[in-house]
Amino acid sequence: MAEWAMIGKWKEQTVGKQSVLWDRMDGRQVSLLDQTIRPHLPPAYPGYLRDSKVGDIAVGTQMAPGAHLVYFPSHVNEFQLSPDGYHADEAPPDPFCQRVWAGGLIEFNTANPLRVGELTSQTKRIENVTIKERSDADPLVLVNLALEMHNSQGHCVTEYRNLAYMKPIDLQRKTVRHRRRPEFSHELTPTEIMLFRYSALSWNSHRIHYDAVYAQNVERHPGLLVHGPLTCTLLLQLLQTHMPKRMALKSFDYRAVSPMYCQQPVTLNGRWSQDASGTRTSNGAQLCELWAANNNGGLSMKGVATIVPLPGAQ
Repeated sequence: MAEWAMIGKWKEQTVGKQSVLWDRMDGRQVSLLDQTIRPHLPPAYPGYLRDSKVGDIAVGTQMAPGAHLVYFPSHVNEFQLSPDGYHADEAPPDPFCQRVWAGGLIEFNTANPLRVGELTSQTKRIENVTIKERSDADPLVLVNLALEMHNSQGHCVTEYRNLAYMKPIDLQRKTVRHRRRPEFSHELTPTEIMLFRYSALSWNSHRIHYDAVYAQNVERHPGLLVHGPLTCTLLLQLLQTHMPKRMALKSFDYRAVSPMYCQQPVTLNGRWSQDASGTRTSNGAQLCELWAANNNGGLSMKGVATIVPLPGAQ
């Protein structure tokens, strides 16, 4: 097919491309992220040491997992973006122009976490492009990215990000239920203000998150979509609220299942694969299942977090 030849040519031109961005882990930025998500999190969510004068999270403070997603803004202007407002350099040619955040894997260096005030680099590389055939719909074009972050002490975070592109369709939300009962959970309702603030903080101009007319009339969603990275971040903060002492997040492997929409209740859930105080693996690692359920009780995102003892805690 001509479309496959077109995607194959784009793949040859795209795979292996990489770019480097630098950013300082500014205390104001992570403070604004905290102000955006904290009102929607459990009361027991941990607090942060703040600068006594300006109120920003203090220099040297370890950043919350997922906070890196609101740093390293792209340097392109709006006329260099795709029509949907997202990065054109990651998007295949038309007609595969409708994009969703499909999931990913985030790996954290517990010995060298990101800290407020650190000058940090992010190297982004397009790892692969594949075509996924579907029996009930047109194929997907899957774009896999790798992002590595380093500060003055070395490697901090590696993220593998999966984006799915498709021909314009009416997205049908699946209702797939999680088979296990949570051991801890929290309900929240994403608001327009929450989505707008997260879009601004993450320099994410994808219009489905803030332009209701575009989301409904062009991409045919019932309303504004909750960002995939925001859902991921909220799940990780739920885990932080229930983190056992002297343990830290090592990785989170997750997949988006179906959209979540603004002003529709969401339940964040967690369940230890073994009791949090029980027997651990030989290296002390424990697994925690995390998932978000939409207002119909269906899975929106699910993943597995691995936590390990802090260095020197074993």
